[in-house]
Amino acid sequence: MRRGALASAAIEGNTLSEDEVNDILDNNRRLPESQQYLEQEVRNVLDALTSVRREVWESDGTFRLSPEWILGKHQELMASLDVADHVNPGEYRNIPIVVGNYRGAPAEDVPFLMDRLCTWINSILDDAASKQSSAPDQAFFLVFFAATLAHLYLAWIHPFGDGNGRTARLLECAILAHCGLVPYVSTNLLSDYYNRTRGRYYEKLDAASRRDDVAGFVAYSALGFRDQLREQIRTVQAHQRVVAWVNYVHERFQTEPSTDTARRRRAVVLAMPDGAELTRKEIRYLNPTVSEMYDGTSDRLLRRDLSKLIALNLVDEPSPGRYESGIWRMDAFTPRPEFGVFTPVLERLSSE
Repeated sequence: MRRGALASAAIEGNTLSEDEVNDILDNNRRLPESQQYLEQEVRNVLDALTSVRREVWESDGTFRLSPEWILGKHQELMASLDVADHVNPGEYRNIPIVVGNYRGAPAEDVPFLMDRLCTWINSILDDAASKQSSAPDQAFFLVFFAATLAHLYLAWIHPFGDGNGRTARLLECAILAHCGLVPYVSTNLLSDYYNRTRGRYYEKLDAASRRDDVAGFVAYSALGFRDQLREQIRTVQAHQRVVAWVNYVHERFQTEPSTDTARRRRAVVLAMPDGAELTRKEIRYLNPTVSEMYDGTSDRLLRRDLSKLIALNLVDEPSPGRYESGIWRMDAFTPRPEFGVFTPVLERLSSE
């Protein structure tokens, strides 16, 4: 959520880094007064995302987009910001607006266009809901289609004096969050993608407007969402891999006597980094805990410990005198469809 919130603000010029945002939120760091608006912008996006999550939790499974909903979210996004006189949080603009070479819809047409946009998006979402049980893949496509079109068309209408981009990206996230087909943790990935590819993002928005290339914007968003989902899955799998490894190590030691020797050996294997071949001297100094355990002991004791860990299939000796963690065994439980069912890890395990 934080990364997505910062990304949405960064597209509009916010210069805070992710570390700075974490420092502000976790450690109550205060920025100089001249920069506090940067913090407020990010906090507003976070608050709006949190309100969307609350709506999802409290909803009965249906989501109806309305002009009132959009106006309310715009008010949240612009709260406590020093805005220009023509910008009224939670209200449509009443003046013409030009952004770069793009001219927004006439102010007098904005209420009608926003009402029509909501009706159109709701019709797509109704179609998706009718297919959710029988054809969830089609339902997902329709929801994604509705989310990206809502983003694009709100940006085209440009209903507000400021905050249109943040509102459009929040709307996209909300549609994905309410559909029941996307985990909430994944609904805000597109904002990060748009920020990472900011130049292309503006190019695709411009091409959709100038050349009527709506399909190009949807395809650009779909490609990014796919890649962001894959990256997120890899992150989740990496965390699961470590958890599985720790549990596996403790399980292997259940049959061992609960002694200082067993605790020392367990500490060694859990401290060994993934994929690194280490000498016995390097293992001695893996971390302060391991160093203290082996302080003043002989190399023979460490060799005996490593031999036991090898026998337990927790440590490998790929070459004489060099050792590596056996955490790779956890990869046998990681889905890898590109390799089929019989993965290289299973092949390696079968040879043991």
